[in-house]
Amino acid sequence: MKKKFLLINPWIEDVSAYDYWLKPLGLLYISSMLENMGHETTLIDNLDRFDKELNEKYGPPKISYYNTGKFKKAKITNPQCMKDNNIPRSLKRYGFPEDLFRAKLREHKNADAVFVTSMMTYWHYGFSDTIRVIREELKDKKIILGGVYATLLPDHAKKYSGADFVSPGTGCLPLKNALNYLEIDNKTDPEWFHKLEPSYDKYNTNRIVVITSSTGCPFRCVYCSCWKLWKEFNQRQPEKVVNFIQKTIEKYDTQEIVFFDDALLIGDIFKDIMKLIIKRNIKSRFHLPNGVHVRFIDKEMAELMKETNFKTVMLGYETSDPDLQKSTGGKVTDNMFIRGVTNLKNAGFKTEEVSAYIMANLPDQREEDVYNAVDKCIDLGILPKVNEFTPIPGTEQFKDLVNKGFLEENTDPLLFDNSILPYWWKHGFSAKTIQDMKDYSNKKRRVYLDAK
Repeated sequence: MKKKFLLINPWIEDVSAYDYWLKPLGLLYISSMLENMGHETTLIDNLDRFDKELNEKYGPPKISYYNTGKFKKAKITNPQCMKDNNIPRSLKRYGFPEDLFRAKLREHKNADAVFVTSMMTYWHYGFSDTIRVIREELKDKKIILGGVYATLLPDHAKKYSGADFVSPGTGCLPLKNALNYLEIDNKTDPEWFHKLEPSYDKYNTNRIVVITSSTGCPFRCVYCSCWKLWKEFNQRQPEKVVNFIQKTIEKYDTQEIVFFDDALLIGDIFKDIMKLIIKRNIKSRFHLPNGVHVRFIDKEMAELMKETNFKTVMLGYETSDPDLQKSTGGKVTDNMFIRGVTNLKNAGFKTEEVSAYIMANLPDQREEDVYNAVDKCIDLGILPKVNEFTPIPGTEQFKDLVNKGFLEENTDPLLFDNSILPYWWKHGFSAKTIQDMKDYSNKKRRVYLDAK
């Protein structure tokens, strides 16, 4: 029997947030799976800055770098964990104003069930607040929570989210378990990633389309949860990826195509994708914001990326310390980094098009490591981006920190937020030290760009 499902991308509740091409990709695949089974789906994306009703009521969004920009926000009361630790930051709710969200919910009283996704574990207050409002507006509907938070912290989600059912896992597993809970015929297809496309037709405009050509990652970086979420590395056929890109651009006049793979450059798949894009003369702007593996950027890769029109290339550098590079997973060495960056520069990439993530506050990290990494980026002619370390529950590094007594496992996940952790954690850099590092990096960036 055909059912109607309401899919919700929840609010973000954090001290800061910015829309760097965020899309609920997993939820869009869930939509495709349900429709492939003969059901009907509707999406409310609380983080859609281009939503027609949002723009009509509150004004159009301010457009920044390639259609990125700020969310609508509202200051909310700090939770008790922030008060107890005297955190001098204010929590905000990012996304739709509450009255608009409630109005949209009232249009779907005929839904048979509501599926809510989740991302960062430290955003859990946004997920529970979203579910609270859904409960108030759609009192008799079953609410199912899936996504990253539900997978990494299922017990916490069951206790605090307010959902009727928490469905952890990735791929079609959470949908399969959710449908079993709802006692609905289950015909999920294990080959969903190769057969289906994300349901971008749920949006009234698609300036930005996020895609992945793979799931999982064969690397085992101790600070990363990817290999905990996906048990194996899986890649799509290049032709199917490019068919979707071409169809999307033709149908929606999409301006930004954003790859969010965790291991995009491994093997020849990405090169084959770019060769097909070039062969078909597909015109768009392409972006890699997810810290790609610089070790795989050889001369051919760099030249293909330039010809394809990649405007954003974010590299995963993380640390310049050889010992930390090795102990955290062996993702990169300085020689790999220099070689990859040199290939990008020789291919014609501009300084402002290539950046590198640098972690600050890694366990056992020295202050000079961060400054050395910033200087290395500037010397190579690319832009450094200093990010605070976030301990992610379930990762090997998190377990090690708990075993050593540096973290308590039952700590409110919000306190692990990289913008909050330095204010209370006694085993890393202070908030002032990290701000000094960011100021140094920003000054170096400005001076370098002004001199060009």
